Amino acid sequence: MDKNNHIVEMNHIVKSFSGNVVLNDVSFHLRKGEVHSLMGANGAGKSTLIKVLNGLYTADSGEILFDGKPANIKKVEDAKKLGIAFVHQELNICPDLTVAENIFVGNLKRNSMGVFKRKETIKEAQKLIDMIQVDMNATDIVRNLRAAEKQIIEILKALTMDAKVLVLDEPTSSLNEKEKEIFIGIVNRLKQQGISIIFISHFLEDVLLLSDRVTVLKDGINSGVFEAKEITKDELIVAMMGKRADSGRRQESYVRADAPVILELRNLCSEGRFENINMKIKKGSITGVCGLLGAGKTEIARAIMGIDKFNSGEIVLNGQTLSRVTPEIMMRNHVAIVTEERKTEGFVPMMSIRENSTLSIQKKFTNKLGIVNFKKQKEYSDSLSRKMTVKMSSVEQAVGSLSGGNQQKVVIGRCVASEPVLFLLDEPTRGVDVLAKSEIYKILLEMAKEGVAVLVFSSELEELLEVCDDIIILKKGKIQGMVSADEMNKNTLMAKIS
Repeated sequence: MDKNNHIVEMNHIVKSFSGNVVLNDVSFHLRKGEVHSLMGANGAGKSTLIKVLNGLYTADSGEILFDGKPANIKKVEDAKKLGIAFVHQELNICPDLTVAENIFVGNLKRNSMGVFKRKETIKEAQKLIDMIQVDMNATDIVRNLRAAEKQIIEILKALTMDAKVLVLDEPTSSLNEKEKEIFIGIVNRLKQQGISIIFISHFLEDVLLLSDRVTVLKDGINSGVFEAKEITKDELIVAMMGKRADSGRRQESYVRADAPVILELRNLCSEGRFENINMKIKKGSITGVCGLLGAGKTEIARAIMGIDKFNSGEIVLNGQTLSRVTPEIMMRNHVAIVTEERKTEGFVPMMSIRENSTLSIQKKFTNKLGIVNFKKQKEYSDSLSRKMTVKMSSVEQAVGSLSGGNQQKVVIGRCVASEPVLFLLDEPTRGVDVLAKSEIYKILLEMAKEGVAVLVFSSELEELLEVCDDIIILKKGKIQGMVSADEMNKNTLMAKIS
């Protein structure tokens, strides 16, 4: 391919942090008007490479060419001036502003006097929202939106820029199947307009469906460049991991016929969110909860844990009706939760892996005087991190410096350490690579085998089909029924939730 057809050339990029080589002679070339996916396991170097292109990091060595000319990208503004727009995996939003203000932040519609033209901004924002067929209003306050809706705002924000190159980092991670179809249509239209797209994702199906080419990184080096039409999912996994990912599909159920009910919800209602939720979750079961955006999955999970209040109904735990439901009460009763907002609710970024992974069991390492036995704490955290396959320099590394997938493993590991009888997981594998997903599934299956009741709230249908006994179908805050995972496939399950 003629180099004149390249819009971006990153050649022989090297980047180290504290002596740890994260990118080792990595090259990446993006053609004009193509969708080129960048793949790799958590910690492979994808985000670091993109941050070099964005100007957040400066490469130790190597060169970047843009449209055939040397690009001196030292800061974010340098990338913007070239016409490179980014949608990052971690959301960058202003929660107290409206959807319209977030979409056009830094580029608000103003009159000749510099006064903010609110009506025009709202009108233009609503046009973008309507274009991708999302049930959202330009005047909504972002703080009140769900994670998926916030992700959509980030995508729309990038579309307002006169970009030649659009970098999408895990853009479909918060989208359900129908929203993905809409998103794919948007990407294809952008491609037809001549915009070049770098697509970063752990979703193999999305990558193969959207991409012209795929570059794979493994342990900070190039593992191959492939034509998307000529490579299979299994071949991509081998390029990423060096081995195939084992399926975590359960071979048997761990629910005995006489298994006790761990959790029962009786007519649980929350005005405007969900109503008349009734379910019984037995010891050793893995039950999925699925539905489209707005169905109420996250809201139910948070109500069970006591994070959000509900208006009426009862929560019965181990046969005892709870008069009050708060996170503290639920934790004392050995209930653990992995929320979908790991950055704000899952861990303390500046604290180490050792500290984060043992937060819920700190008393185990503390004597009567409140002195922590750091040796025992470190040994435990080391063992837990190995079990969770966290890629790290040591357990003293700050969790905030880990890749998104490894952060999620730390969060799940902390919950596992608390020895729960009921484990709630809301979108547990979002932003996690395919091998790590299979490892998390195995952990959930092992917990079920040991008698833990597991409740998985997820928009990933394949995930639910792979790991669950039964799946509860939600529509607009109401339970429509329960199906056996063994009797479903992705298409039949999608038809039921649509």
